[in-house]
Amino acid sequence: MSGRVALLLHMHQPDYRDPHTGRPTMPWVRMHASRGYTDVPAMLAAHGGRATVNVVPSLLDQLLQYRDGGTDRWEELSRMPAEDLSGADKAFIRRRFVHGHPNMRRGSRRYQELESRVGDLDQPQELRDLQVWSNLAWIGVVGRRDPRAARLRAQDRDFSHEQLLDLMDLQRELLCGVLDLWRELPEIACSPYDHPILPLLVDFSIARRAMPQIPADAVSFAWPDDARRQVVDALDRVEAVLGTRPVGMWPSEGSVSPEVADLLGECGLSWAATDQGVLERSDRDGPPDIQRAWLAGNEGLKIIFRDRSLSDRIGFVYADRDGRAAAADLLGSVGQGTVPVVLDGENPWESYPDAGESFMAALFSSGRTCTIGDAVAQAEVGHIRHLHSGSWIGANFAIWAGHARDQAAWREVAALRQAYEDAGRPEATWPHLRAAEGSDWCWWYGPENHSEMHDLFDQLFRDHVAAGWASLGLPPPASLAHPIL
Repeated sequence: MSGRVALLLHMHQPDYRDPHTGRPTMPWVRMHASRGYTDVPAMLAAHGGRATVNVVPSLLDQLLQYRDGGTDRWEELSRMPAEDLSGADKAFIRRRFVHGHPNMRRGSRRYQELESRVGDLDQPQELRDLQVWSNLAWIGVVGRRDPRAARLRAQDRDFSHEQLLDLMDLQRELLCGVLDLWRELPEIACSPYDHPILPLLVDFSIARRAMPQIPADAVSFAWPDDARRQVVDALDRVEAVLGTRPVGMWPSEGSVSPEVADLLGECGLSWAATDQGVLERSDRDGPPDIQRAWLAGNEGLKIIFRDRSLSDRIGFVYADRDGRAAAADLLGSVGQGTVPVVLDGENPWESYPDAGESFMAALFSSGRTCTIGDAVAQAEVGHIRHLHSGSWIGANFAIWAGHARDQAAWREVAALRQAYEDAGRPEATWPHLRAAEGSDWCWWYGPENHSEMHDLFDQLFRDHVAAGWASLGLPPPASLAHPIL
């Protein structure tokens, strides 16, 4: 019998909404809805594939807001006649409208030309072509089948304003259909509400187990109740929006510890998933076999450990290969067992020239994919005597805790958290604190990652913290007025 891929695709965006206005400060929820959020469930359904889709509730909230008519500045400027753009509008478009993976621009000679001289664009036709391509490049498998998108791709340049509006209407239609597609998925799992690093919420000092070089007094933060509420709120929200209460969880960034394993079991979860590097560093009753489910903690939680190499092939290698050959390579590497493959569910398809269509079609139609729940139910079980504390990146928490800027951000959250406690935990503060506890801000504060939008992430983090202080009726610390980056 040929082996199977137990596939988990993680759909995640942080809360981009300005806490004061409620408007998204960045467009990535809307953009990914045109591609991975629509294409993955549609391709699974079309080809009879089975997989687990893991969602973050902060993403669900934003999809609902867009569905109900919410918008962002990118969309507003995309719909505006190029002849009516102000100088400030043009400057924004020149700075922000070339985005996404470079492979998304290689399919258009015009988009590459505009990118090469984006700082000098001023003529209405040039700006309108950029308005179109900054959105059209994100249209994925399902959207490309629509005649509106197909005509634009074939035309490549010299678009009319009416064509631009047709494209934006198509994008809206795709976005508004995402949640209905997700309700029909084979299995839904979730992450904690705003994607926090759970072990660091339980106690920041847990980071020192894998990184003893972090000063013991770097950050004082130990609020296990927050970790629990981020989990319970997430389960409640997914059940309310998608109609199913998850029994499995991808803890944010695959971050686990013994305390977190117990917490997840206490919250009613049957399984969790993380990286094989965590298994290799755990005290266990046998070799680090990722084809087994492993019992961890005191509450009967089973943990599945992903195959790092196969997961990374989808995310970073296969985009440059023929999709059918790439799927055959993946399946040929599985062997006779069931191998967990876990990765971001939206990001890889930016780099695939066909938005991942040929790869997904070959993989999902193979009959050799299953959900994580399928794998856990059938896998032999091993026992972990002591679970290593770490994430799916380096089996530690370096990206979110290791740099001085990370620690500065944590101290801002810690000060707000203590004020929240002193005030009796007012409910109006919790959404702001919950968002500030998310992992995405510190993703950009250290030296490991970079984005052309890093200034917006920094501002948004500080805005979430400041809004928390305002909800308490207290002035924010003066430090929040200054960028952390």
